[in-house]
Amino acid sequence: MTPHELLDEAADLLVRPRPSMRRCWQRGCACLTRVALEQGLRHYWEQVAPEVAGCHTTHQLLALRAYTDQETALVARIAWHGLSRAMHHHAYELAPTVTELRGWHRDVATLLPRLVR
Repeated sequence: MTPHELLDEAADLLVRPRPSMRRCWQRGCACLTRVALEQGLRHYWEQVAPEVAGCHTTHQLLALRAYTDQETALVARIAWHGLSRAMHHHAYELAPTVTELRGWHRDVATLLPRLVR
C-alpha cells in the first residue's frame, strides 16, 4: 500500500471503527499512520540520499534536519514519536484520543507532499 492509501485507511478507521477492533482501533489507526510516515520518509531518502533510506527511522528523522526546513523535520519527529508511543499498549496508559489521532493524521498528511522530490 502507498502512504496515501494507508492514510485513507487510517482516516476510515477514525470515522468508522470496526466492531472486531473495539478495544484496539486507536492503536491500529496510529500504526497505519506511522507506517505511512515511515514509507514517505523511505521514499524521500531513496530520492535524496539513498544511503540514509536503510537506516532506522530515528536516524532518518535526525538527518532530516540537514535536508529540509526545521518545521518539516520537527513535525515529522513529533508525529513519529507520538505515534510510536500510541502504538504500544501498557496496562497503565489510556489509548490515544480521537483528537490526538486526528492531529497526527493531519500532520502526516501535510508532511507527505513536502517529502516528495
